[in-house]
Amino acid sequence: MAMPLQPYFVGPTYSVVWLATSKLYALSFFFVFSLIFLFIFDFFVSAPGQLIWEVVKKNNCFLVRQFGRGTTSLQFSKEPNNLYNLHSYKHSGLANKKTVTIQSGGKDQSVLLATTKPKKQNKPSALLHKSLMKKEFARMAKAVKNQVTDNYYRPDLTKIALARLSAVHRSLKVAKSSVKKRNRQALKVRGRK
Repeated sequence: MAMPLQPYFVGPTYSVVWLATSKLYALSFFFVFSLIFLFIFDFFVSAPGQLIWEVVKKNNCFLVRQFGRGTTSLQFSKEPNNLYNLHSYKHSGLANKKTVTIQSGGKDQSVLLATTKPKKQNKPSALLHKSLMKKEFARMAKAVKNQVTDNYYRPDLTKIALARLSAVHRSLKVAKSSVKKRNRQALKVRGRK
């Protein structure tokens, strides 16, 4: 049975009240569920490093296991932000929010120093702060030390970062000296008879 319409002087009709309250209920329902979704999404995006490490420490795609003497096994990692290439929480590029990367810069004799921005963890395109260094070794070492230690970024990785810088710089020197030089001796040109 339909509700009879009320006169205009008594107040709004039932249908107008229902439409107004249904919009209010729909908005509040949407608002509550959007808050729940954002909370869950934010939790998984910014999960604590220890939780991420517990998930990835047994098995991940970067893990390399090598067996040494007897039953001891060595675990290495091919993670992009792992300075030491060891599979441990301290050196992990996946579990830590602050990481340091040192690698060769490209074709020229340059070294790339990249650090992650802790507040940009959910934006992969803006995650790394990259700086290309084309200086002599002493100036590059000073820049690495300033970036890692003096800014209180990751002072525990200072010696490891300098060792990695030394290894990368040494490999660039070897690559530079291994370029073959062209033989510039005059070729014998036979004249016409």
